[in-house]
Amino acid sequence: MNYIQTTPTSNMTASKSSTPRRTKSEFPIKLYAMLELADNIFEFAQAVTWLPHGRAFRIHNKVKFMKEVVPVFFNQTKIRSFNRQL
Repeated sequence: MNYIQTTPTSNMTASKSSTPRRTKSEFPIKLYAMLELADNIFEFAQAVTWLPHGRAFRIHNKVKFMKEVVPVFFNQTKIRSFNRQL
């Protein structure tokens, strides 16, 4: 019988494979970390940066963004997948 564990520290389902479940809150945390890192790494900053007001970001170079920045944080290979998660 499959069931979801309800302990607050567990993100695992009790099934035959017992693989970790991803939570919806992972994406915003990884996105923020990626944007903060882009402020400190020049190569990343050429692809993506915060806007001056700090409430949004801009992707300057989609190809560089998807080849160099996104793989460090996400398992996506297409910009459309990234946009859909946003």
